[in-house]
Amino acid sequence: MSQISTASPPATGTDAPPEGAPQDAASPSGFRVEGLDLHNPRLAERYGTLVLGLSPFNSFYSTQTVADLCQSAAVSFSDVHVVLPGAPESALRYISAGKAPRHAVQRSKRVIHNMRNVARRTLADCGMPDTDSRVHVMTRFASHPRYQKSRARIESAYRTQRPMREAVHAMTRTALATSLDSEPTPAQIESNTRYIFAEAPLLLDAAGMLARPSALFVYHRRVPLYDVVAAGQVPGLTVGTGHTLSVLTDERNDHGNNDPR
Repeated sequence: MSQISTASPPATGTDAPPEGAPQDAASPSGFRVEGLDLHNPRLAERYGTLVLGLSPFNSFYSTQTVADLCQSAAVSFSDVHVVLPGAPESALRYISAGKAPRHAVQRSKRVIHNMRNVARRTLADCGMPDTDSRVHVMTRFASHPRYQKSRARIESAYRTQRPMREAVHAMTRTALATSLDSEPTPAQIESNTRYIFAEAPLLLDAAGMLARPSALFVYHRRVPLYDVVAAGQVPGLTVGTGHTLSVLTDERNDHGNNDPR
């Protein structure tokens, strides 16, 4: 995934480490980002804060993988945060699939709650303090002035800038693939864009939203919205200072990242 970083050249989750780089730390985790094992202390030295973007509706993030990922993150990073989607936006995918709104919200809450508890418990077991303030659901940021301003700019760009609109539509289609048996209609895509709008401020500026000087946000696949903004294709929008988004890969037992959702 493309990224912006003043500390090193742009890299992706599949890039090889630079020549002459130290070998990864002993007992590798199997999770890699920017060509380095997640246990490698160079990642924490470079970024300071790690933000794990989790999708409770994606088969990549099984309960065991979430626990392993949080545990591995805590080995090198003393400041680990987890971000999950909110139930109101997540429920839209189920509503598009024909579920009653009340049942859709209840189902979303249950799935998100279960994954949030796994992340909290694992980080606490690793000695991470105040896990409630580290495991975030998107709705927590709704009243955050910086978040509100960022989301407003993103929604405006969606209405006026073709690259942003295409990126949001691509991400919405991917999100809907977990709940629909057919290609989503234009109406279904439009009604589900709120899911992308809700997470976009964190995808572009997690460091700013969490009041950290720098942060590495990792997710298991590319994020088109981040890519077009980082590439300068959306006038008026930039990646936040100190924020980097990169692809996470799981190489344990050839697990790979085969789920495209």
